[in-house]
Amino acid sequence: MLRRVLMVAVVAMLVAGVSACGSKEKQALRDKVAALEQQLTRANADLAASEGKIASLNESNKQAQDEVAKCKVERDQLKAEISALKRKYGVRTKTTTKKK
Repeated sequence: MLRRVLMVAVVAMLVAGVSACGSKEKQALRDKVAALEQQLTRANADLAASEGKIASLNESNKQAQDEVAKCKVERDQLKAEISALKRKYGVRTKTTTKKK
């Protein structure tokens, strides 16, 4: 009888020890999960900020491209106007000649 009680006590102590170790490991895992969740939250916030910057830069880029296109159209119109004026007034362009 004493032997059974002693055996049950030893088994109970082992189970308690094993469950305590499991409890520590569980808490460590919970801590790691909490830290990872915080990192994920920060990463998502950084991603949202980066996406906002990218959208802003894309808009600025589009505006700059539109301005460049307008300038090219204006340049082409001015070139055509210069050519028309040269034809109208008989102005010749400079040609290179060899010096003797």
